Amino acid sequence: MSFRVTARGAELFSGLVAPRVEPGAESSGSEWMRFLRDRVREKHIGAQEVVTVYVADPHGTVNAVVAVPVDSPSDVAVGDVFISIPTGVYAVFTPSGSLADPIEDVWAQVDECALSGTIFRAYKEELEVVTNSGEVELFISIVL
Repeated sequence: MSFRVTARGAELFSGLVAPRVEPGAESSGSEWMRFLRDRVREKHIGAQEVVTVYVADPHGTVNAVVAVPVDSPSDVAVGDVFISIPTGVYAVFTPSGSLADPIEDVWAQVDECALSGTIFRAYKEELEVVTNSGEVELFISIVL
């Protein structure tokens, strides 16, 4: 288990919503989320990556926006929603190879780090980046 700490600047994403999800390997690897990632790839053919942004609403429910980065609201495709992510500090996890599924691998590392107190999750926006070649990076918002 290893991670790096980094800051990400503010970003804008355009995509499809998956309401009421529990961030983690189970929901991310579900048929529903794979379907949404495929639809976003079909809609945004030139995109190099699909990002799942996990966002808590005021009621404590987490919603996911399966999306691609865009430069401005005018770039948001018809039928998509957009979300603006503020600048933040993140622990970045990449697959360690201990599990066959890279998405399951990164979420297992997050769980282990959080349980051991190695990181303190801020429970703000969290981003799961999956490239077209299948590489995975998971950005977990943390408290320093």
